[in-house]
Amino acid sequence: FDFLYGLAALEAGQPNDAVFALERVTISSASPVLRSRARLELARAYFVTNNLTASENLFNQVLTSNPPANVRQNIEAFLQLIETRRNSREASWRWSLSSIVGSDDNINSATNNGLIDTPLVGQIELNQDGQQTEDNFSNTTAGLTFSYPLTRDSSLDANVNLSHADNFDTDAFDIDSVRASASYNWGNDKNKFRHGLSVSKVILDQNSFQDSLGLTSSWQRDAGQGWFQSVSATYSQIRFDTGNGGASAALRDIDQILLTGGLTKAAGALTHSLNLYHAVEDPENPNGGKHNGRSFTGAAYSLLYRMNPQHTPYIRASIQNVEHDSEHPVFFRTIRSDETKSLTAGWLWQVKQQISVTAEASFTDNTSNIVLFDFSRFRYQAGVRLNF
Repeated sequence: FDFLYGLAALEAGQPNDAVFALERVTISSASPVLRSRARLELARAYFVTNNLTASENLFNQVLTSNPPANVRQNIEAFLQLIETRRNSREASWRWSLSSIVGSDDNINSATNNGLIDTPLVGQIELNQDGQQTEDNFSNTTAGLTFSYPLTRDSSLDANVNLSHADNFDTDAFDIDSVRASASYNWGNDKNKFRHGLSVSKVILDQNSFQDSLGLTSSWQRDAGQGWFQSVSATYSQIRFDTGNGGASAALRDIDQILLTGGLTKAAGALTHSLNLYHAVEDPENPNGGKHNGRSFTGAAYSLLYRMNPQHTPYIRASIQNVEHDSEHPVFFRTIRSDETKSLTAGWLWQVKQQISVTAEASFTDNTSNIVLFDFSRFRYQAGVRLNF
């Protein structure tokens, strides 16, 4: 079934669906003849999806099996096309537009307590913006990706993403953001490296809120048999706007170093991913802002089940521990410590090659040794994404 489906998908102009189905045949089929035929068609599907290295490798594997003369001629023609496409070095553009709507019972990740005990002045009453706020929302994101191949094994990539998050009943937590990045990518079919620069700006309720600058280097490795490994390191400068937040906003400025390691296993219709990370944030202004320095460590696991080329349910779970560097200025006898747990379940429906629909629900619980920062959050949403 997978082989026939893969052929039909390839002929119908759905090469991504064909790749998925044919990959399963090459891994799981008990028939050597069928596996060999599937490799040939998979190589063709890789070529159509512009995965030139994988296509070339599979075509060469088929050549080593001494195929009939007509098959050999077709393979050699494809290999010549691969070389021509690589040498052309044509730039490519991709656009995306996505929109989601949903409901969130805690859009500001705040406590549901109206009164908080402090060691200095006793109980204080929080204003409404400092308490748990429920609202419905929409989020629209537009993205542009540009890729320019330098050689057969390297390229320059650039991305720009614009996002607008709108809460229906209150504007206090509406967020507009823009993020741009550029990277140099190089490697082969086994090891890939990326070195990039990113900048971003966040606008809260139509007021400038935060700017950041980041440098990233990453390594990804295809270990074979469905195993993939990755390591990345990022240095970021995060600065808060003092024009609207006042001079005290500068006390929140931090420099961050983030290290991440990932392991992925693709096994038939299932894909398992595990990521571990650790970060250190140092305050830019230690005089008065030392309590904003912190370190955090976390783990995230995800499981995707590809039921068929159209439907992919998934789950994600994560846990994170945060330790601050010094006593909180209000809760001055306590050094803040948090633990955050989250669970997400969702469904991806690939309607067509350019159109996908998603639905997702998530729950987050944050436990802190300072009651002001205790909160829980339940959110559900649905949306559509267009790629062109």
